[in-house]
Amino acid sequence: MRHIFDENFPAFAMQAIRQKVASVVQIGQDWGESGWLDVEQILPHLHGLKVTFHTLDAGLFKRRYAHSSYCLVYYDISEAVLGTWVVKFLRHHSFRTQAQRLGKVIKVSPAKVAYWEFHKSQIKKIGWKSNP
Repeated sequence: MRHIFDENFPAFAMQAIRQKVASVVQIGQDWGESGWLDVEQILPHLHGLKVTFHTLDAGLFKRRYAHSSYCLVYYDISEAVLGTWVVKFLRHHSFRTQAQRLGKVIKVSPAKVAYWEFHKSQIKKIGWKSNP
């Protein structure tokens, strides 16, 4: 298990993601319990797992949620193209590996990727054109 998806990801997007991304589980389906609250229940369960948690919840894009043992990725993307953007993000040269993602809280949008890093005070931004 390397990628945990929030239960709010639509079924059609999960189907597309599972076809292209290895080690995928979804809360309430394959891991955890449906209805878990993000901060109170999901985040504590991520500690020590070295996973990437993917969500549509904008409330998780906060520096205080950065932790060295996981990555949070918030998608500010239309649900209609969500599966495509998850794959595009995971293929970005700066985020391809789990090691590159750990310790970050990331926001993926069509314009750019913005992220906070664990123990760093400034947000970083990368445009999609910087992806070779």
